[in-house]
Amino acid sequence: MLRLHPAWLLALALMGCKHVPSEKERQGAEIHYELGLQAQQAGNVQEAYKELQKSLELDPEYPEAHNAIAILLHMAFNRPEQAISHYKKALELRPNFSEVKTNLANVYLSQSRYDEAIKLYEEALNDMLYSTPFIAQGNMGWALYKKGELERGLKSIKAAVTTNPGFCLGYKNLGIIYDETGDVSEACRYFGRYREACPDVADAYLREGACQVKQGKMEEARQSFTACEAKAKSQDLKDDCRRLLEAL
Repeated sequence: MLRLHPAWLLALALMGCKHVPSEKERQGAEIHYELGLQAQQAGNVQEAYKELQKSLELDPEYPEAHNAIAILLHMAFNRPEQAISHYKKALELRPNFSEVKTNLANVYLSQSRYDEAIKLYEEALNDMLYSTPFIAQGNMGWALYKKGELERGLKSIKAAVTTNPGFCLGYKNLGIIYDETGDVSEACRYFGRYREACPDVADAYLREGACQVKQGKMEEARQSFTACEAKAKSQDLKDDCRRLLEAL
């Protein structure tokens, strides 16, 4: 009968055990996570990514950190597949993490994987403790529209802006949908709601102005493009607003 040396038995036991973070490592992971969020809010995405990596090195099973780093990978670095991997890990660690379900669905939406996105949005909306259901509701409506289900899409986005009257993206998407489907009057109405809800967003004035041009309301369009140029934070958008203003 084969007898293993005690040292080999110890080595085999250690191979079968995963590292459990100590209390000090967990605290360190939380500190780096918070530093990552602060850097992200300040617009320093490279620093945020570095801090979140440190957090996960200390505690690889920290679902919030997986979610945060996935948001950066998707939105800041355009690496959707890596983002998906982190979102799936977060859901493996916390299956009812509805914010992660919505964020993962957003990646699928950007990849035109509409059925997968809708399924996750619906799961998030079934969670009565999910604190921002209007995001899932609105994005699900956009996915439905892109999938070809116009009425269901409109209904879902309208439910989102009813839940949260300040939901800028909802009004914007309603305006786009009505514009693309040829209802200029409704498009202008929702672009106007977009501008009212988000008065500091230059894009709202740009879209409302373009819609006003289609209605022949040139003076209103001139005011919209002027406001757009004044509020635009990027030079490209500022130039677009000025170009449209000069074309009137």
